[in-house]
Order: sequence, then structure tokens, then C-alpha cells
Amino acid sequence: MKDFTKFTCFAMRVTMKKLEKHLAERFEGLGINILQSFILISLMEKDGSTLTEVSNRAMIENSSLTTLVDRLERDGLVVRRMDGQDRRAIRLYLTESGNALAEKALQALAEFNWHLKNRLGGLEDPFLKGLSAVSESLD
Repeated sequence: MKDFTKFTCFAMRVTMKKLEKHLAERFEGLGINILQSFILISLMEKDGSTLTEVSNRAMIENSSLTTLVDRLERDGLVVRRMDGQDRRAIRLYLTESGNALAEKALQALAEFNWHLKNRLGGLEDPFLKGLSAVSESLD
């Protein structure tokens, strides 16, 4: 019998759990979670995006996105507006405080990314290629 803890998928899951834990700790002081940070940063890059555009860019399921955006809106970080050209579409916009928080979230992610790159050293390019190959094989 094979030891499942030696499987690549198990090692990737363990690593993701650790990544999520570290990121949650970094975002705890900001009052948002990692998925909400992805939404804010996505809007910082393209304010006025539709929910579908944010969902695709941040890789968040539409069913989860609505709940996340509801909280961001309640906290005064984003506003929803009807699209002037397509009344079926809802666009999201950052508020001033949402933009400020997006900047902090981006900085936290950049610092964590630097930490990961530093730990990988010269292995970063092959590591990213390997992750890409795995991801593509699952499409």
C-alpha cells in the first residue's frame, strides 16, 4: 500500500494550508480575508469591473463572490452601480477607504511574495513552470 502523504497532491494541499494560514495572519489586522483582498486589488487595477470580470480575475466562484462583495459593501469599501449601457450588469467601484485598504493589501501580498521568492531562490522559474503545468493539466 502506498503512503498517500508522499503523493504530490497531498504535499500541494499541505503547502496551500500553510500559505492560507500565513496570509490570514497578515490580513487579520486589515479586517479582510485573502479573497476580499483579491477583489479589492482587482478593482484597484480595473475599477468599475463587473462581478463576472472580478470573479474571473480573482478566481472566485460567483456564489462566493456575492457574499464577499456584500460584506465589502457593508463595510464601505466598495459600491455597486448599475451599468449605464447594460442594465443587467452591475459594476463594482472602490470607495476611497476601499482603495486605501487595497493598497495595504497589495503591499502585504508583495511582501509575502518576496518572502516566497527569497525562499525559492534560483528554483522560482522551474517551480512556477511546474505549477503552470499542473494547473493546465487540470483544465
